[in-house]
Amino acid sequence: MSAVLIVDDNAADRALLRTILGRAGYSVFEAAKGHEAIQQARAVRPHVIILDVNLPDWSGLEVCRAVRADRELSTIPVLMLTVRHDDTDVVAGLEAGADDYVVKDAAGAIILGRVRRLIEFRQMAGLAMLNQQLAQIGRLLTGIVHEIRGPLAVIRGNAELLRLNHPSDAEEAQWIESILRSTRLLQLRLDHLMATVRNRSAEVQVIDVPPLLHEAVDLFVKGLPPGDRQVQVEVVGEPPVPQVRVDPGRLMQVLLNLLSNAQEALARTQRAGRILVRCGTAVSQGQSWVTVDVADDGPGIPEVYIDRIFEPFFTTREEGTGYGLYLAREIVKEQAGHITARNNPEGGATFTIWLPEAS
Repeated sequence: MSAVLIVDDNAADRALLRTILGRAGYSVFEAAKGHEAIQQARAVRPHVIILDVNLPDWSGLEVCRAVRADRELSTIPVLMLTVRHDDTDVVAGLEAGADDYVVKDAAGAIILGRVRRLIEFRQMAGLAMLNQQLAQIGRLLTGIVHEIRGPLAVIRGNAELLRLNHPSDAEEAQWIESILRSTRLLQLRLDHLMATVRNRSAEVQVIDVPPLLHEAVDLFVKGLPPGDRQVQVEVVGEPPVPQVRVDPGRLMQVLLNLLSNAQEALARTQRAGRILVRCGTAVSQGQSWVTVDVADDGPGIPEVYIDRIFEPFFTTREEGTGYGLYLAREIVKEQAGHITARNNPEGGATFTIWLPEAS
């Protein structure tokens, strides 16, 4: 559901806009003064701000400039409300950074059309930027994997030669087998990394979910900085579950992303925490699913954001990119599944991956 923030000191005008937008399915928030608008925008992160040009404390132009100067709010489209059709307010609003304008007495369909256009334009611009960034990351990752694969092949080849020249009961054989196991594991993880940057699924397979969960947790824990390893991460409760048909490399990417999000949520509490990964089964809308839960005991997700966390570029962290969860959702959709999030009654949050049974 898209959120719209109305900033207008006239209660009747706010009520009219609230009715128009509410009937169209938008979630509506309101502010009567300029300084309240900035605070409210930071709190709800609206998709669009409808801003009256005349306000009792700051002018709408000052509020618009403040929005554009705020790092957290600068990309939110602003629709300026004017009270006349001449060019004075229109030009001033556009120069202050507004994206569009509409007169207060415009028909409801026009207001809705302007709001819808601004939201769609922002989404398209965000996705274009996301695709550009992912292409750059993909090129970088491909180069790194290529550089690793060369020496890895040499190590594995020499270990194979050593095994041929040593009987299986020789003392050195255990070390040779350890090298070969490690090279096979590293090769598998490199394949998983490459699967994350390919334009299509690298290899869809019928797999058992629990081994992949253990591999993801092991890889994640070993990649944590030493100071963050006080967080307990484990796979719990392993009931037998049906196989699923997925790209294991892409699913691994989703699991690592969810584990990273959970760890970052716990880090903000500045205390040791716990992340639990579990799989199970469920029936929803007449279909059988295999579910994977990634649950933490952190602060949870503010309810005002819980329906928006999978949107591209939506983030509440200053250092966040806002496309990790969006990518996770898109990857799971590629596997014919979906992903949901909820707050736990006892605290923390749970992300659930839903995958159809292979049968």
